[in-house]
Amino acid sequence: MSMDTGWAYRVAAPHRFERVQDRPPPPLRRGEILVELTAGAVCGSDLPFARGAMVPAAGAGLPGRPLHEVVGVVIATEHADFCAGDRVVGWASQWDALRQRFVTAGDQVAKVRMPGIDAHVTVAQSVACLMTVFDRLGPLAGRSVAIVGVGPFGLMASALAHHHGAGRIVGVDPVDRAKDAVGLPFDALVRDTARGWSRDIAEGDRPDVVLEMVGHQTSTLADAMSAITTGGTVVAFGVPDDDWYALPLREFFRRNGTLVTGVTRDHRAMLERAQDYLTAHAMLAQHMVTNVYPIDQVERAFEVAMRPRPDQRKVVLEVG
Repeated sequence: MSMDTGWAYRVAAPHRFERVQDRPPPPLRRGEILVELTAGAVCGSDLPFARGAMVPAAGAGLPGRPLHEVVGVVIATEHADFCAGDRVVGWASQWDALRQRFVTAGDQVAKVRMPGIDAHVTVAQSVACLMTVFDRLGPLAGRSVAIVGVGPFGLMASALAHHHGAGRIVGVDPVDRAKDAVGLPFDALVRDTARGWSRDIAEGDRPDVVLEMVGHQTSTLADAMSAITTGGTVVAFGVPDDDWYALPLREFFRRNGTLVTGVTRDHRAMLERAQDYLTAHAMLAQHMVTNVYPIDQVERAFEVAMRPRPDQRKVVLEVG
């Protein structure tokens, strides 16, 4: 396959991106597809790398990293389920989609079926990740849920918790999320840090389930573990930044707690379910995307994503 080189962006220094000429795409292996990027959402798991951390480790500093929540058009394929011209949503399997064209595993994307512009369709990848975790939790059947971190994923988690039968849903965030949560099934919002909330919570208000949606640190996960009721469950959502976490295990043990993690394995099935959900709840994707930037403002997009503020939810890059 012969193809001209295109553009790409690389992290040149912490918080600084530079545009470079990309290398020609490599020959596709069986099961891979070549995709032209049309939209990509900035995920919290991308931010440590943009700050200068070596995440993901493979190929740190190479063009295209970090971006993995993508929508695009297939332009070449070695996967039986896709043809050139198919519009797809899902994962850039190498986290390297900050480029005109990227190669990804065909099993980690699905054809776009849900309505909406590409910037809104990116939300399907986020919902697919959340569905993995809720599958592990099972039916919530009236159990009380606290969501620590009411950013984009925390907001979407409230909708899925309600969908799975949760009872009382409380959000905890030091940022004022009242406007962001309009129309979502929160029973209360606590404007506080995870530490302040977990320290001051009354015994009778301890939740059955805590979804720790901040990630990328040990402190908020430790606070979530300290907050649950006896027999409660804590979900550690997202990609950990470190191999080892120091956590309040003795207290968690005495509360007979359960710690749940979840990494998406069956990407295609989750993406199909996510699109069905977003088609049935059409306003959710539109509500979640608040900041859309052209690809040449990639540095600005990451800068905004790193500084959560009221009325800011998902940040998306768009290729015109």
